[in-house]
Amino acid sequence: MALVGGIGSGKTTELWLTAKLLKRHKDAINILIDLAEITDLNGLNPGAILIAIGMQLYRRVKMLDKNAGVKLAHQKLQELAQGNTKWVPADELEADQTYDGPELVPIRTPGLLKPRFPAIERQVAEVKNLVSAIALSLVESDAQITVLIDGLDRLFKPEKFREFAEQDLRALRGSQISIIVSVPLSLWFDKSRFLQDYFDDVKHIPTAISDPERSDFLNQILLRRGAADVMDENEISEMTRFSGGVLRDLITLARTSAEAAYREDKDRVDAAHVRSAIRQLGKRYRVGLGRTQRARIRRLMDNEGFSVEDPTSRELLINRQVLEYFNNGIDSFAVHPALAEVLPESS
Repeated sequence: MALVGGIGSGKTTELWLTAKLLKRHKDAINILIDLAEITDLNGLNPGAILIAIGMQLYRRVKMLDKNAGVKLAHQKLQELAQGNTKWVPADELEADQTYDGPELVPIRTPGLLKPRFPAIERQVAEVKNLVSAIALSLVESDAQITVLIDGLDRLFKPEKFREFAEQDLRALRGSQISIIVSVPLSLWFDKSRFLQDYFDDVKHIPTAISDPERSDFLNQILLRRGAADVMDENEISEMTRFSGGVLRDLITLARTSAEAAYREDKDRVDAAHVRSAIRQLGKRYRVGLGRTQRARIRRLMDNEGFSVEDPTSRELLINRQVLEYFNNGIDSFAVHPALAEVLPESS
C-alpha cells in the first residue's frame, strides 16, 4: 500500500495509528521503520531497505529461534549493510589493476547503507534471500508480518523512490510480508501510473479543510490538546485558517503562539501572539522564492490557473508553498495562507 500526501499532512500519524490497530491481532508482527533515522534518503542504495527490514525482523526472531541459519543470515546482512575489507594477494588482482606495494592488498566492498557509494543491484536478490531466511520461522507460525516504512516521502528525487519500488519492493513479492510505505507527493501527479502498477492500493491524504465554518476537524485537534485552557475560540480558529489544513503547520502555529505568550509572561495566548506565529511561518515559506516561483504564485492568487505539469509549480507544491485540496473528486490548489500573508511585503 502506498500512502501519498504532502509533508506534514499526517502520513506518519496514519502509520502509527495503523500499527497500533494491527496490535489487536495476536498473530500480528508489526515493524515501523523511519528510514530518515537510518540513512541519507537521497543516497539510498537498492537493497538497503530490505536490509533495514531484515534487521528489524531479526530482533523479533532471535529470542524465539536458535536456528544457526537465522544467525548466519543476520551476520551476512550486517556485512552487506556496513561493507567489508578483504586482504588478497597482489598477484590475484586483475590485469588492468597495477599495484606496487606489499604482497597483500585491501579490497573494499562498500556497504549498502553507505549512501556515498554507487548501488550494487546484483546484491538485492541475495539480501532478499537473507531477509526471507530470518522471517521464515515467523511465516511458518502463521504470523502476519506488516512493515510500515516512513521517511521515503522526503526524497528530493522521485526516481530514487522508483528505484526502491523496482528493486526492494518487487523482491518482497510473494514473501508474505505486507508493506505500507509513505510516498513522495510528486508521484501522485505522475501520469505514468507508476503507483498503480507497483502497489495493490494507493491512499491519498489531501490537505484538510482549514475553514472552521466548513469543518471543525482542525479545531478539535487543538481543543483535544488543551488549547481552550490557554486561548479563546477566535485564536483557535485563526490558527486553523492559517495552517492551510497542514497538520504540522497547525501544531507549529499553536506552539509558536504559546512560546510568544510565555516570553511576554502572559497566562493566555492572544491575537497578537497568533499573528506573530503566522508571520513567522509565512516568512519560513517565503525563503528561497525566486522570480519564477513568485510569478507562478501570483498567477494562482489571481485565479489564472496552476499546472502540476510545470516543474516550477510542482516544486512549489512539494515544498508546501502551494497546497492541494481534494473535494468532491476534484483537485484544487491555493497558496499557503501564511505565505500569502507575508508575500506582499517582499514584492
